[in-house]
Amino acid sequence: MKKFLWLIVLGGLLFAKEELLFYCGITMVKPMSEISKIIEKKYNVKIKVIQGGSGDLYDSLSKTKKGDLYLPGSESYIKKHLKDNLFGYRKYIGYNQIAIFTTPNNPKNVKSLSDFTREDLLVSLGNPETCSMGRASIKVLKRYGGEKFVEEVENNIVLYAIDSRDFNQLLKTNQIDTGLNWKATASFPENRGKIAIINIDEKYAPKKKLILTMLNFSKHKDIVKKIIDFTTSKEGKKIMKQYGFLDE
Repeated sequence: MKKFLWLIVLGGLLFAKEELLFYCGITMVKPMSEISKIIEKKYNVKIKVIQGGSGDLYDSLSKTKKGDLYLPGSESYIKKHLKDNLFGYRKYIGYNQIAIFTTPNNPKNVKSLSDFTREDLLVSLGNPETCSMGRASIKVLKRYGGEKFVEEVENNIVLYAIDSRDFNQLLKTNQIDTGLNWKATASFPENRGKIAIINIDEKYAPKKKLILTMLNFSKHKDIVKKIIDFTTSKEGKKIMKQYGFLDE
């Protein structure tokens, strides 16, 4: 009987699926979750997607030294932490861009960034301390009008959104009138027809590259490389495009 139970335990260990930890910025969770499901079936693994603000995610993975993949909302997080030597094999998988968000039909007649100082508008930005969207938004405002303009806008902000998803919820429930967010999120199924966007000149809101990187302490480097390569394949790019993330 003991031998039989031992064989059952051994069999379970032999056939247990490998589990990968994927640290993914909130904005990219939808396409990456879809891609993860394809990889799980294809290679018989389990991928746990840990979502959050790009800065918070990096703090977590750098402290625990556990995990396999990291996808922040902007390449700037990769560049900032290169000195820590935690990143391995990586590829460019598309880009996102900051845009002005309003409710459909733009009832408050928001036209440009200069309107963000209007006292009749409820303005919101992402928290620049924790999410890529907030950090990128401050840079856009600074390019547009300098430090003084940033201060004027900040004085007019009614609240800071936790992340891109939180911002969109605030807008759809009429808690805010306008603000800045990642353009791709307006393409998500739950936001179509409920959010309007106003494009910003690229000299103020440049395209932000998305870099999917392997973590050097990963114990599943072979499968991680396959995930990254699949994301940049024709099939992977098609999924990314469906969610508003373009590669050119």
